[in-house]
Amino acid sequence: MLTRPGELTQRALLLVLELSLPALLAAALIALVVGLFSATTQINDASLSHTPKLIAVSLVLALAGGSGAALMVRYTQSLWHSIPQLVRTR
Repeated sequence: MLTRPGELTQRALLLVLELSLPALLAAALIALVVGLFSATTQINDASLSHTPKLIAVSLVLALAGGSGAALMVRYTQSLWHSIPQLVRTR
């Protein structure tokens, strides 16, 4: 249970980090690979960089979406259960 507003904020920020990190890492990794490919072949097409990132991020979100939803549900349940304690301490 969350008992302090600071703890509540800290857990919320960590949850945001946990939910966004897989997609951000996939986009960064694909950007690095596409950048290296673009530099070695000297092909500078805008769709070359956006399309693989879109596909990779979509796949990561599809694969990790279930666990992310479970994390959000768990956090929301603990948030709802801690509301009486947060109100009493004020």
